Formats: sequence, C-alpha cells, structure tokens
Amino acid sequence: MRNHVGLVLATMLSGALALSCKKTGYIKPDSETSPNNPLTPYTIQSGASSPHLIFEETVEGDKPFSQAHSWETGDWDYAINFVTDPHYQGQKSVRFEIRDDQPLVHDGKRSEICIVKGSEGDIDRNTWYSFAIFFPSDYDYDNEPEVLNQWYQNGSPATSLRGLKDRVVLISGNTMDNRVTHDVGPIVKNGWTEYVFHFIHSFGPDGLIEVWRNGTKILTLHGGNMYDDVLPKWKIGLYKSAFKYGTSSVHKRVVYFDNVRVGDSTATFNDMTSGNVTPPPPPPPSDTTQNPPPPPSDTTPPKDSSLLPIPIPPLPKLPGT
Repeated sequence: MRNHVGLVLATMLSGALALSCKKTGYIKPDSETSPNNPLTPYTIQSGASSPHLIFEETVEGDKPFSQAHSWETGDWDYAINFVTDPHYQGQKSVRFEIRDDQPLVHDGKRSEICIVKGSEGDIDRNTWYSFAIFFPSDYDYDNEPEVLNQWYQNGSPATSLRGLKDRVVLISGNTMDNRVTHDVGPIVKNGWTEYVFHFIHSFGPDGLIEVWRNGTKILTLHGGNMYDDVLPKWKIGLYKSAFKYGTSSVHKRVVYFDNVRVGDSTATFNDMTSGNVTPPPPPPPSDTTQNPPPPPSDTTPPKDSSLLPIPIPPLPKLPGT
C-alpha cells in the first residue's frame, strides 16, 4: 500500500512540474542543443492577417506587443512609447529611445522587445521576419554602430541589423570571427522603409538569408548564420554598446517600428509585406543655374547606388548584446 501511494504521489508531482514548465500556446522542442533538430513547435497567432503568421503587431490594439516574448526596456518615460506620429499604416507606431546617460538594462544601453525566442520553441529553422522602420531627421551620422535587430543566442549576435554611419548593414556569420558586413541600403530619414527577411537558421552550409527592401529583393546569403547553439531569439529596438563605453559622437538614438511580423515555414513574401511604403518627403528645392549641364552621352540607366557595395571597415568585437 505504501509503495502504491508513493507511486501515485510521484506521478502527480511529475505532472505538476510538467505543467509548470510549459509555456501556454507553445510546445517545447525535444532538444535545445541541436539547431538542426526539425521543429514545428509554434502556434499561429489568433487574429493575424495571414494563417502563416506566428506573430503580428500593427500597434493598433489596446495592449501593443502583449504577445511578444519579453521586453528589455527601462521604466523611464522615454524608453518606449506608442505614438500617432509618425505612423506607417493605421494610426500608431512604437517609438524606441536610448541615451548615453541612461541606466543599464541587462548590462547594456538598450530599449528592445524580444519578439520570439527560439530556445523556447517559438520558431523553426525556416522562419520569416518583417517590419517597417522610420529614422527621424536628427538621426545623426556616427562611426559607432547601433543594433536595430538581432538574432541573439549568446555573446555578440551571429546575425544582426545595424545602423552604421549613414547606412543600414546586415552582419552575419556562424562564429564571431567570420561575420561579414553587408550593405542593405541607406538610412532613409523622415520616411518608412520596409524590410522582409527569410531565414533558414543554421550553423552549417545549408543556412540561408534572403532580404527584401521596399518590395525589391536585394540580398541572398548562403551558409552559416547562427552559432552552433540553440535557435536565436529575435529582438527589435535599439542597443548601442558605444553608449556604455563613451565612444559615440551622438548622445541619443530614436527609431520607430511598425507592422512587425514573424512567419512560419509556409509563409511567403506576400504574407510578410505590408504592400506599400510611404516615401520620404522631397528635399527642399535648391538653386539651379540657368543652363543645366547636358545629359550624359551614355543612355544606359544608372544602377541603384543604394545597392552598390560600399567599403565598410570590420566592426570591432562587441560585448554581449
């Protein structure tokens, strides 16, 4: 009898522990140590505009980002706000701000939202991501980069989207030493830019990153894009290590996001895009001469200079982000 009671109690205890460890709406992957473990753990977000979206935030509801995994922001009034100007579609967007004199958040100067976390089964190896981003007019040139997106595992992220000087760059590799910087366009001020990413998260040669900017595919990368570790978590917002070490020429950063989406392995570009991009306002008219220069003799349409490679020096190794 005593053995029978002990068995019943042990069974009840194991069941309670299993329930306490389960994250509502998600299934924990069988193994968190193998990035090549085929997973289908995610659930589709209720009310999303596509049946292939794991996460969608248009910042129009009463509790924006309440479905995100976690927030990594300070509790001061400027760290994160939901605003009506500017907005991309609908009436609101989310505004992130960091300052060089702010307190540390997770040992860094940051204001970020973790949207999904791979180690908890929120995503699969085959995952899509998209968002619209707005840089204000006072987003000044700086030689020190700041992180806008990061696919974080441990230490400095294997893959991240950053602002650097007057460009947006994608940095990716499967070790800290072999990460490569890729130019993905200018920092467009006072206008929205939409980015769509398709990932095959992998440490090995089967890895893939495809990038679209404003509906045009601009980059395809093959090879390892994560460390030999758990699947990454995806964070949006702002993080700038130079603010912690006092090496930046600017003192604050502000950026806006809207229409943040994560798609499952069955998603397509059409599921991820918002379908339109608000162009920046035209520059003020400049003085022109009465006799403008003649057109060039070569009638070949010029290439989009924003897509041409630019020389970017290797980034310094950064502390954990």
